[in-house]
Amino acid sequence: MGFTTPCFIRKNTPKLRKKLEELGYKKYGNPFQITDDSKLITTLDGEYVPYNVPLDDSFIDCGTNEELFLAIAALRDDTDDSQWFVYPPENSWFICVDDDINYARENIRESVQAAWFHCSHKATVEELIKHFKEKEE
Repeated sequence: MGFTTPCFIRKNTPKLRKKLEELGYKKYGNPFQITDDSKLITTLDGEYVPYNVPLDDSFIDCGTNEELFLAIAALRDDTDDSQWFVYPPENSWFICVDDDINYARENIRESVQAAWFHCSHKATVEELIKHFKEKEE
C-alpha cells in the first residue's frame, strides 16, 4: 500500500525534491549522485530518483508540468491527503487535506459545499492529465 503511479518530470530542482519529501517520498540511492544537473526526477514505490534512470511505458511522462507531476506523484491507496478530488457536474477541483475524505465528509454536512464535496471522487490519472494540460493552454 502507498504510492500507486510511477511518473517522471523533465526537470530537477531542489523545490520539486522538497515537495516530494513533503508528500512522503524518500530519496533513493547515493546522496552524492543527487545533483541539479540531472534532467529528470522519477518516482517509484515511495522513492524519488533525482538523476537519469532507464524508463519504460509504465511511467507517466509529465513533461515539464510541475502541477501535473505533483498531482500524479501524490496518488496513493492508503490515504486521501494531498490528492486531487473532482466534482464532475461543475468541474470543481480541490485537494483533500485529511487522511480520509469520508471523515471530512461527515463533518461538513451543514456547509454550502456539502453537496459537491459528498459527490466528488478522487481524480484519476486521465482526469489529472486532462485538467492540468488544459490549465497549461
